[in-house]
Amino acid sequence: MLTREQSKELTDKVLKLADAEQVEAILFSSSTNSTRFSGNVITQNVGLTDQTLRLRVINGKRQGVASVNQFDDESIKRCVQSALAVARVAAEDDKLLPLLDKQPEYEPVNAWHESTARFTPAQRAEQVGKVLADYDKRGLEGAGIFDTDEGAIAYANNKGVFAYKDGSKAEFSVSAFLENGNVEGWAESFALDVEKTDTWAAGQRAAEKAEKGVKPQAIDPGEYPVIFEPAAVAEMMLFWGWLTGNGLAFAEGRSFHRGELGQEILDKKLTIVENPYHPELGGTPFDMEGFPTQEVTLVDGGTIRAVVHDRRSAALCGQENTGHAGMQPSAGGPGPGSLVVSTGNQSVDDMIANTERGLLVTKLHYTNVVNQQEVSITGMTRAGTFMIEDGKITHPVKNMRFTQSLLSAFAHVDALGKEAHAGGGALFGGNFVVPAMKLAKWRFSSPTGF
Repeated sequence: MLTREQSKELTDKVLKLADAEQVEAILFSSSTNSTRFSGNVITQNVGLTDQTLRLRVINGKRQGVASVNQFDDESIKRCVQSALAVARVAAEDDKLLPLLDKQPEYEPVNAWHESTARFTPAQRAEQVGKVLADYDKRGLEGAGIFDTDEGAIAYANNKGVFAYKDGSKAEFSVSAFLENGNVEGWAESFALDVEKTDTWAAGQRAAEKAEKGVKPQAIDPGEYPVIFEPAAVAEMMLFWGWLTGNGLAFAEGRSFHRGELGQEILDKKLTIVENPYHPELGGTPFDMEGFPTQEVTLVDGGTIRAVVHDRRSAALCGQENTGHAGMQPSAGGPGPGSLVVSTGNQSVDDMIANTERGLLVTKLHYTNVVNQQEVSITGMTRAGTFMIEDGKITHPVKNMRFTQSLLSAFAHVDALGKEAHAGGGALFGGNFVVPAMKLAKWRFSSPTGF
């Protein structure tokens, strides 16, 4: 990972080399360290250092982009020449926005922890080994990954903007298997500071899910009250952010809002905030145009309040820029990346006790979009799904496929958990702080067969 001083030195060098009216340099650097395990043994330890420079030059109404991941003088010069060559032959863009002038000081985000950055393979192996030794005794097979990563991003342009943010992340994800892999339990522990992760507790949760999941029973498709644990809620929030938070989709009438805000259509218990400054998320305080990123309340007590914007979408809507631009040029538009969901007054045990008949879902799997304007998604349950009857868990359930509009699901939130948990967005990324959530109804369309 490059320090602030190293990033500034490199971007200054690139900006001077690029002979263009406007020049933008975005620098990514990271160190990813992973311990992988399966069959109750550590199978791989990987350390990867990566650095990438993305250069954009603008001359008149034309722009060119090039990137490089080697920072010797010759490689950087070739990158500059490539970007300039693209700009010379690019079509003119009448909507091309000029780069920003120097911005006010960015709000600091304290997201880097030395404990995480210096955590060794031996330390990861020690913690993983304790979990796997317990699994050996219990006749379980464990598989998963323990990551301790650090990274930094720097934005600079030749109009005086320079911004830098570093961060770290530790994530332990474990699956416990029984019956030759036919029964799975899963859990994770996520924190910016590795000392705040609890690999043992996560391992125990996964093991208990597997042991309680033996001999799952099939149930009929249909609508059920469902208690979603935080990992499943994080997955839903990933798609909620994609499908409802994009200012460009809002401006172009492609989102459910249909050009309007202020609809009181969700349950009043529900508030959703885009907050990169949350201490458990460590988001980035600037966007890929160099504009300061704002905290934005997207849903306030069930009322749709806002979407996030970059300069383009803000101008189209006559609203303020919230600093959520992606790398330009971008056809996708802005989007949230650090969603925080309001908490409530019940524990998962309370929710179970207050359920006459419903399901407890650990996590979602293979989730994807069905219809953007309906905010509907499809996917499957995984790694621990259980039937609740008369306030008690009675038996495990075979996994089910669902197709569900989040708009209708979030209109009837029966309860929210007392505690919020930080976690990632599984396959598609993103960071979230979310509680457990009980929904009055969720539509399961068919069994999955496993």
